[in-house]
Amino acid sequence: MNFIEKLGKALNTMKYLVQQLVVVLLLIGGVLLLLEIPHYEGNALSHKDRVAKLRSQLPTYEIQTFLNHITTRLPHYRDEFQQAEEQTGIPWVLLASMSYQESKWNRRAVSPTGVRGLMMLTRSTAADLGIENRLDPKKSISGGARYLSHLFERLPDTIQRSDRMLLALASYNVGIGHVRDAQLLGQRLGKDPNLWDDMKEVLPLLAKKKYYQDLPHRYARGWEPVQYVKRIREYRKILNQVIKQETKGQQVEI
Repeated sequence: MNFIEKLGKALNTMKYLVQQLVVVLLLIGGVLLLLEIPHYEGNALSHKDRVAKLRSQLPTYEIQTFLNHITTRLPHYRDEFQQAEEQTGIPWVLLASMSYQESKWNRRAVSPTGVRGLMMLTRSTAADLGIENRLDPKKSISGGARYLSHLFERLPDTIQRSDRMLLALASYNVGIGHVRDAQLLGQRLGKDPNLWDDMKEVLPLLAKKKYYQDLPHRYARGWEPVQYVKRIREYRKILNQVIKQETKGQQVEI
């Protein structure tokens, strides 16, 4: 047998061994996959149960995203939210939840209307607060908290504190003028202008001409502050549960 024949035989042998090795690896991979399926299904089920325990009205995918951002984004700004609570007395969890609704905790967030930053401040509001750089996280959080506190103080102190804060949140979103319009309209309709549960039914009417045409501030997309407040309350509920579990040494898996 000459050299070329020996080389050809050796190559064929190697090819056969490689083919056999591939078959063995495929078989091992298949066995591992079969073993992993029950484990994956168990994790998926337990994850579904964990989300269900949060008892949120938000879609599941939004809850998952929020939980992920609590882990990956919130730690960068948690101290600033807590400092803002010390300055204003507004719970930092509420401020953080509001900020998430505004910007998803994206410090560079910018809307088509020009509001920007973690708390989505307008240029004029930032100027009134003495803020030059709205993208500065610390200044944005502090400014947003001070502005919310200002709106809260502008509402009558005869309003129950919880309703007063919800009306202040709505004012942050749509403007206090439109909230006062809703209160005026609510009185005409036999609603209590000091109860959020009544005002959340009245606010959407500000988009209908028959209701807004003789109001001081006229048209408003009144359904937006209703959804705005609702989502903030859901985020706050979830974040409070996460913090409660943190204090017990547990972890919300995502």
